[in-house]
Amino acid sequence: MQKNIAIILAAGKSLRMQGVDKIETIVGGKPLIAYTIAPFLESKFVDGVVIACNNENISALKKIFPANAYKNIHFALGGETRFQSAKNAFAYSEKKYKLSGSSTIIFHNCGNVLATKKEIEDTIKSAKKYGACIVARPASDTLKKITTKNKIIETVDRKEILYAETPQTFRVDILKNAYMQPIETTDESSLVERSGHKVCWTPASTFNRKITTQHDIAMTKMILEKENNNKKTYYALGTDTHFFEKNKKGALTLCGIKLRPFSKLEAESDGDVGIHALATAISQGIGRGSLGTFATKLCKKGVKDSKEYLKYILEKAKKNNTDIAHIGMHFECDAPKIDPLVPQMKKTLSKIIGIDEPQINITATTQPLIKNGIRCTVIVTMR
Repeated sequence: MQKNIAIILAAGKSLRMQGVDKIETIVGGKPLIAYTIAPFLESKFVDGVVIACNNENISALKKIFPANAYKNIHFALGGETRFQSAKNAFAYSEKKYKLSGSSTIIFHNCGNVLATKKEIEDTIKSAKKYGACIVARPASDTLKKITTKNKIIETVDRKEILYAETPQTFRVDILKNAYMQPIETTDESSLVERSGHKVCWTPASTFNRKITTQHDIAMTKMILEKENNNKKTYYALGTDTHFFEKNKKGALTLCGIKLRPFSKLEAESDGDVGIHALATAISQGIGRGSLGTFATKLCKKGVKDSKEYLKYILEKAKKNNTDIAHIGMHFECDAPKIDPLVPQMKKTLSKIIGIDEPQINITATTQPLIKNGIRCTVIVTMR
């Protein structure tokens, strides 16, 4: 099939970082790799993401990108070198997505945290036309060629020099041919060049530079923190009320948890009033319609699990470049008692949404007016 698959290279040991993990370093409440991957998830051109990882970081990465919240992210174990990791991830991607020769693979270093969606899409468009394209920036420094004895022998014309970055995008047929060579290279563009295929380039954005030292990570944090501070924070409200079914068939579902002996709430779906209110709030926050504008369609297709409605609207929020910063949820009911259920509710919601449990707060009151049902009100902080 003709698809565009991104391979994020995250299997390295970060030897030059002196113990600082550039994948898990937290900035603005999110690990750096979440910023790296964000533009790939936002792009309509990218059909899937494969993270090349190692045995030491795969567990952490799966926690950052849980499968139930990131269905289009998969993991492939890398090798001893960058080259081997890229090759392993390519083989996995080709098999996983059944790629045709005209499909493209976008290689991207996890340390290039500030690449843009435009760069990604520009390389895809050029690779489809010319077979291979990278992002790069023209050299701006005076460059000197030296001998092994540290003597300068020549000043190099910087007009002929580019600093290569990622993403680097290649048509699958060209990449497969390049991998047939019995050599290893430091990046995929070098490999493709040696196979005899010309590689074109498109300008790298201002801040798209690979993190290799602690100084780089400090500068990246400064840029991201400034962006986060400038990002507008706003709030969205959602509420929902359901009454218990009179025939008492089926178990009560709250925030994805099945509760017996309480009966199901009246609804065409599982009647999960907590998730309904949450999905409504998120939908409001990104300028979409009420719950019924998307949940009813899914319900008619046989989707009764309200968690799927929440996942649907979360995908829309990701494409809208909107982050969920905090959730405040309040239940009004006579039964069941909500407080003992809070830890399990928070754990379930955290896995679905991809935020930490402390960012979710749940409270409840006994409400005489809601004796035969449950009302839930949710306020979501979004950025």
